[in-house]
Amino acid sequence: MAATIKQVAELADVSTATVSYVLNGTGTVTAATRQRVLDAVAQLNYQPSHAARSMRGRSHTLGLVLAGQPGRLADPALADLLAGLTDAAALRGYYMLLANAAEHDEAELCVQLARTGRVDGLLLLDMQLNDARARALSQAGIAHVCAGPPPEGSASPFVMVDGRAGAQAAMRHLLSLGHRRIGLIQLPSELAESEPRYLGYLDALAEAGLPLDEALIVEAGRREEDGYQAIGDLLATPQPPTAVLACSDELAFGAMHALYDAGLEIGRDISLVGFDDLPLARHMHPPLTALRQPRRAVGEALAALLIDAIEQRPRAAQSTTLGARLIVRRSTGPAPT
Repeated sequence: MAATIKQVAELADVSTATVSYVLNGTGTVTAATRQRVLDAVAQLNYQPSHAARSMRGRSHTLGLVLAGQPGRLADPALADLLAGLTDAAALRGYYMLLANAAEHDEAELCVQLARTGRVDGLLLLDMQLNDARARALSQAGIAHVCAGPPPEGSASPFVMVDGRAGAQAAMRHLLSLGHRRIGLIQLPSELAESEPRYLGYLDALAEAGLPLDEALIVEAGRREEDGYQAIGDLLATPQPPTAVLACSDELAFGAMHALYDAGLEIGRDISLVGFDDLPLARHMHPPLTALRQPRRAVGEALAALLIDAIEQRPRAAQSTTLGARLIVRRSTGPAPT
């Protein structure tokens, strides 16, 4: 009959909780106590599923901790990324484990998950400017990779889409149509991907010899209703924009509803560009001009980079930057005269 955790605890003269702490790498246990537990485990040949797998070697599982945002798994952009991630991982013999951080500190949960032996490394999405997860995993020596720019000064490997070049391409398109007052609906400034898109906007203005008008820039949230509110703010300015670059498709969708409610015809009275090119973008009325992010390729690159780190395979570069492609549809047109 297989040994139980209670038998291990009795032989080591500790509590069952202490046995769990030792096997999971959590909690605070003295070196002497830890050794007694490990000796008891060896003597009884105790092999709980995850701990036993950790002792034998890798779990061949990649961990992904999602922030507790309602409906996050229903996000089509995330679904595309996960498809590339899981397919690329499977080709290398790895599985995926998803955890929800709704009631936990994300950085702490990432470290604990790795220490249990359930995962060999972590994938970090929705990078923040000062991301505690990347810093905690780096300090703990745990393999991880960031989907987006890592915190400043961090050596964390990363995969990102060049948002700066993408935003500049979208602006060049609008400028080529004769627009000179172009609004920007920004993502929250704490997100690492927000700043590059803002810089691309500035690059294009400088390239065209146009001054920056702060009244044309609105920092929004991440939801459709935030895009709706942002357009209201832009239209309320003394000189409203003739075109708007929204830094996500979700914000662009909300902006479209606000423009309909304002009685404006998109593509004629005002032009609009999104950033993502979600499947719904081509079915909007009118179809949305958008920067297409290679989400599946991002997932594939994340898996490859993390697995190489886990297996300590040498790489020429610890980062991958992919480009976004402008898809022109009917939501953009010549500037109104």
